[in-house]
Formats: sequence, structure tokens, C-alpha cells
Amino acid sequence: MNKYIFRDLKTKKEKDKLLEFFRYQANAEYGGHRLFDGTRTHLMHIPEELSNLIFFLKDYEKKKQKKFNNFLEVGFSTGKFNTILNKFFNFNSIFAIDTFSAGINSSDLLANLVRKNLTIICGRSDKKQNLDILKKFQPFDLIFVDGSHEYEDVKKDLSTFSNMLSNKGVLMAHDIKSSEHPGVSKAWNEFKKKKNFRYKELICKDYLINCGVGIAIKN
Repeated sequence: MNKYIFRDLKTKKEKDKLLEFFRYQANAEYGGHRLFDGTRTHLMHIPEELSNLIFFLKDYEKKKQKKFNNFLEVGFSTGKFNTILNKFFNFNSIFAIDTFSAGINSSDLLANLVRKNLTIICGRSDKKQNLDILKKFQPFDLIFVDGSHEYEDVKKDLSTFSNMLSNKGVLMAHDIKSSEHPGVSKAWNEFKKKKNFRYKELICKDYLINCGVGIAIKN
């Protein structure tokens, strides 16, 4: 590849290169080229959905002339997705909140903490003390909700964090079509009834595991 993969994304050829790049980060169950090896260092996104998401966000920045300056991620995990987005958008500041379960790979987590202006809150996304901290730094241009996948938790997260968006800000929700997490789909479908957003969904059902990304754009 004669061009840095993260530098630009304008043409279909560049998008296809990015898609193939993501396949090498994801397990076969997600449509990738990796075999699940138990290390939990794989990308837990469908490559098509992730490449389409980044392509959409880059196009949105260009059309709206709105740079995504700050990013809030609800559900940081090991930070692989966070690093990928930061490579493309070079955020001025990043905030993340997660309970950090024992199942994550600590080496992968450590690797994805560096070279970014990152503030992490370790705790639940519905705890008042944690929300009070985040409110000091709102509004956020870009928010990704991928924390607890229980219906009540997702419902609270979508309601709470959609109120922290900047004008024309974008909220994203992961796993809106996951059969393993029906609570996410239920909460997302209810959230889509809000009138002050425009909605888009990125869904690929070609593989063993289904995810789906929901996008809500603040009017």
C-alpha cells in the first residue's frame, strides 16, 4: 500500500482498502481474517459497518463543514475502536467511561491509551458522580454508545448522552441488530421516535455475528 491508510478517505478504492485492513483486525465470525485465539485483542465490529461508518462521518464533516473536535465513548473496552476513530479525526479531546470487566486484554488496553488527549472515567455510565464530571465538558460533537447491553441501561444511555450533543452533533449506537443483545435493538427502536434527530442505520447481515450501527444526527 503506497498510501497511509488513515490519511484520507475519499474514493471507493480507498474505502475498499480500509475494509480489507479491518478484516485483518476482526475474527472470522465478524467477517474478518482472524481466528479467535482467546486473547480478546480482535476488533469487535463488522468490517463493512465500520468502514461505512467512517466513510459516512468523513463525508458529514465535509458537507456540514463541522469538525468533530471532541469525542465521548460510552464503553471503552480496550480502546481499539477509539484508536481507529482518533486516527481519522484527530480529536482535540476524548472522554470515555467504562466499568472495565475482568475479561478484557490488559496489554491491548494499555496500548490504546497512548498518543491521544484522553480522559477515562472508571465506573457506571448512570452514576450521578460520573455524569456530573462529563457534564462539565459537554457538549460533545461525537458520541458512541456501546456500554451495558441491557435494555434499561441502553435506554438510559441513549436518553442521557443524546442530551450532551453539540449542535449538529452525531450519536452512534452499536449492536442495534445483535441477536445476542435484543435489549439494544428495543432501546434503539424506541429512541428513534424522537423528532429532533435524523436517523441512519449501517447493517451487514452476511456473517455469523450480527452487530449493526445506529446513527442519530441532531437537527
